[in-house]
Amino acid sequence: MGDTYVTLKVREALRSAGGSRGQAQRILIAMALEDEQLLRGLAQPFLKAIAGSAVERVARATKDGDAVIARSSAPVAASRGSARPQRRLSPTALDALVAQIGQGERAPLANAASGAEVSPDQASAMKTLAAAFRSRK
Repeated sequence: MGDTYVTLKVREALRSAGGSRGQAQRILIAMALEDEQLLRGLAQPFLKAIAGSAVERVARATKDGDAVIARSSAPVAASRGSARPQRRLSPTALDALVAQIGQGERAPLANAASGAEVSPDQASAMKTLAAAFRSRK
């Protein structure tokens, strides 16, 4: 499960994608879903950050942080102190959005769970996020 195996698979994905990084990412993800050794090799360098992010997300979702988690084994509901309902993209819409980032494509997104189109505010927020990530590169 060394870097060599992962590197070989990344190069294979790049060759299959004809040098397109975006397409190579999609190919590599598909390969990793079928190959546990590849998935572990890709995730290993980021495992500490992934675990830290999960712990932080759950700890923030509770009012009293770790004290509430230690006392209760029940699922924790997110509480941000705002009265407005949370809006979330469906997994299909999120996948479509991620596929578009950096590709210059602007296909209309629909929320597959409800069949409704994404609101202009939500679309604007996602465009702002995408622009922020593009400017970092």
